[in-house]
Amino acid sequence: MNIESLRETLEAIRDFDPRAPRKRGRPIEPSTADLLAFARTLAEQADRITMRHFRGELGTRAKADGTLVTVADTAVEALLREGIAERFPSHAVLGEEEGYGADSEDGVAGADGRTRWIIDPIDGTHSYARGIPVWATLIGCERNGVVEVGVASAPALGIRWWAGRGLGAYRGATSGDMSGERIHVSDRASVEEAQVLYGSYRLVMERWGERASALLLDSWRQRGFGDFWGHCLVAEGSAEVMLEGEVFAWDIAALLPIIEEAGGRITGDDGALGLDIGHCITTNGHLHDEVLTRLRG
Repeated sequence: MNIESLRETLEAIRDFDPRAPRKRGRPIEPSTADLLAFARTLAEQADRITMRHFRGELGTRAKADGTLVTVADTAVEALLREGIAERFPSHAVLGEEEGYGADSEDGVAGADGRTRWIIDPIDGTHSYARGIPVWATLIGCERNGVVEVGVASAPALGIRWWAGRGLGAYRGATSGDMSGERIHVSDRASVEEAQVLYGSYRLVMERWGERASALLLDSWRQRGFGDFWGHCLVAEGSAEVMLEGEVFAWDIAALLPIIEEAGGRITGDDGALGLDIGHCITTNGHLHDEVLTRLRG
């Protein structure tokens, strides 16, 4: 689907309400394009909240695990949950701040076919709290065990990435019209040519130690572009590898379709893919097997 066709689809479903049209007594199942359009609308609403608080009064506090949370984190997650419940009342929600929520009945999607939204209101809260503009709202939607759509919206950078299964991956501005440009991974096929990115250096070293160090030293260029941004840079062809020593479902769900629709791969170091892998390696695909081999030792 090209940009013009996608725009026409988004216009046509702007007023889509799955609770209204029915077939054989059941709500009509939304298409991937429906879900993606809705996710992008949610991202626009989230951006208004996060930018309103950015570099202002944040009410920052530490959670039990020592990580930070701000008033914007909780406000955005509440907004997303409310929007999803209103539009898709049968869908489950998993979010970083509230887990599955009191009304989600564990929110499990997969074998039972239940659709699940997986959200991170601010990926990169520590950067957000320090006034660094590298953070994003992440919105993914999983159906039948597959994450079908993903949106990563970084309003302080002015960039939004999005993808839908079979629709391609795109990058566009967070302001203005709904159009964007299709993105693809790079074709570099050796570590010596690769730009290798990583999130937390400490977590990467704890996970892979000297094997990661050797990979970084052998690469063309190394940079610590953490959180969502490193993965999106691989998806758009600006880097070839992104290493994360620790991740949770809400950190990677929205990124999966963006990376894969752009031609890349994201797995654990055993080559398996799942939202519970706990760490991840994203590559342009050409380097994936070599990077996994080197990290496993």
